[in-house]
Amino acid sequence: MRNTSAVPAVRFLLVLALSIGSLLHVPAARAQEVLLVRAGRLFDSERAALLPARDILIENGRVKQVGAHIAPPPGARILDLSRYVVLPGLVEAHAHLLMEHPGDEGSGETSVREVVREGDALRVLRGAARAGTYLDAGFTTVRDLGNAGRFADVALRRAIAEGTIRGPRLFVAGPGLSPAGGQLDGVLEEHQNIVRHEYRIVRGADDARAAVREIAVQGADHVKLYSNASPNPAYLSIEEMRAIVEEANLMGLKVTAHATNDRAINRALDAGVRAIEHGRGATPATLARMKQLGAVLVLTEAGRSLLAVDVARTPAERRPDRARIEAILGLSRDRIEKARDAGVEVAFGSDVYIDFGLPRGEAARMAINAYVDGGASPAQALRSATWVAGNLVAPGELGTLREGAHADLIAVEGDPTISLEALRNVRCIVLAGRTKDRLGSTC
Repeated sequence: MRNTSAVPAVRFLLVLALSIGSLLHVPAARAQEVLLVRAGRLFDSERAALLPARDILIENGRVKQVGAHIAPPPGARILDLSRYVVLPGLVEAHAHLLMEHPGDEGSGETSVREVVREGDALRVLRGAARAGTYLDAGFTTVRDLGNAGRFADVALRRAIAEGTIRGPRLFVAGPGLSPAGGQLDGVLEEHQNIVRHEYRIVRGADDARAAVREIAVQGADHVKLYSNASPNPAYLSIEEMRAIVEEANLMGLKVTAHATNDRAINRALDAGVRAIEHGRGATPATLARMKQLGAVLVLTEAGRSLLAVDVARTPAERRPDRARIEAILGLSRDRIEKARDAGVEVAFGSDVYIDFGLPRGEAARMAINAYVDGGASPAQALRSATWVAGNLVAPGELGTLREGAHADLIAVEGDPTISLEALRNVRCIVLAGRTKDRLGSTC
């Protein structure tokens, strides 16, 4: 016999499920709109050249076609940017969204304070706010390199990707793989658990492989290792770094090395690492070796942002010392000139984590000027912040507006190949084929 008493129960459960769905506003899956962008001029990031008017056809968040006078497909929305220069979205290759120092670093105490007094939850909330400022400044991709507790950066990336908060496309590293002590100097042995909350301490080649597996399982996009862990004196062994590179290759993860002196750079290169962060102290011979190996250098020149601080709205006790700024900028110019002369590909990375009294994204954008200070043209500086940085993260998909790339672009008023001041006038942002008005404000 049929159990008719079950029918009302089934109906009740069905109505309840539909009601809950309505209360939660669960959206139905919808196809993303087709967008046709009419660019007044287009920056070719690979060639660092400005092209005449071009149209960009975008479907499903990707660039489908770039050309002159593309006929709009049926139902396509036209975004008229014919008054502006259109560029690929800027790419920040060295960020720390979950870390900010007040400018009193030198003993490592500021990092310890973040771990023991802020905690992951507060750091994520603050990182979310900083992420929004990056998007506002024209950065559609940020490569975050740790100092984010125990995978709090993975949580931030997920929240941005699902639309819970607004921010750029985020690639994260999780805890950096480091020798003993990490970069927190002066921490007593009985308190090393503080270090282990911020860094994954590696002890031998087998442990190095295990560390890569751990961060891969937790959702990291790439691996950051510390060839040296300045200000602490320890180095990873070449065997440990080689094991990291081999295991990361197996997992499909890119590897980059924190290296702040010539020895650390060469040891990382010996181990098979082909991306170097900072690279201070690199000799001409080392730069020539990097060029031969095709290694990319991420020059972190946050010091250039110091000049952008408006002293009129900065308390006297926080105004940077001008002589110290000039010394920092002199070293910066020297590093950039040497890398350029050696023909090494240089990716833009700001490494801004000090509170300059500016939105984080704005301070990072101003750091691009360091490349011009070092003798590069504005167009070449833009290439570092688009094509080179994009290839470092996802070759052919970021930092370019070619067929198949992510549809990330910005429109600026003025010619950024003449002056980077044009980047201050971002008029529209498109991220994954969505215009910025759908991300929080109007183009």
